[in-house]
Amino acid sequence: MAPAWKEESGWTLLEMVLGMLLSLSIAAASLMVLQTTLRSQSATGSRLAAQDDGTFAMLRMTKDIRAATAATVQDARTLDLIVPLHDPAGGTPIETHVRYACAGETCARYVCGTPFVSNSCGSVTSVVVVAQGVANSDNFRGVSRGADQPFPSSTPASFTGGATAAPNNVGFISVHVQVTRTEGAMAWRSSHPLDFLDGADLENFTN
Repeated sequence: MAPAWKEESGWTLLEMVLGMLLSLSIAAASLMVLQTTLRSQSATGSRLAAQDDGTFAMLRMTKDIRAATAATVQDARTLDLIVPLHDPAGGTPIETHVRYACAGETCARYVCGTPFVSNSCGSVTSVVVVAQGVANSDNFRGVSRGADQPFPSSTPASFTGGATAAPNNVGFISVHVQVTRTEGAMAWRSSHPLDFLDGADLENFTN
């Protein structure tokens, strides 16, 4: 009698190749899903950071503007204020020259030792960065009677609210900051910054 054929089990070469291709396709799809998730998380984190930066900058600047007794918008990126600051000794608040200056992608708050009228900020005693990733250059504007004024524009020595619009009759400061955050290679495109626009009347000024 002819010997019986033994049963042969296993994979053919074609089956093995197809199986490997299928496994690689599944792995690639999983990696793509993971990469998309990470990119989305990074972009969301960057936008939240930009939101925090812009909100903090607006709150800090408008707080000083509301407390200020005088202001000069030197140019679109420089704002000088006289702000009564707390006296550590407990006496009368000290009128202090505070400058907000934006350069490059940063806006900072300076406490200056130079006189308010000097258009300079020497003997700096404090510097606080209020916003990073600033994408615009039209940060400050003096407003008189609802009209934007050319630079420089200032608060008058005395103000009754009945004067005409003029560069020396500013009672409201407009603040505009566009913020991007690009930490990480997968942050959202810098051509889409978050836009913050606010402003405030100076202390005892309505205009």
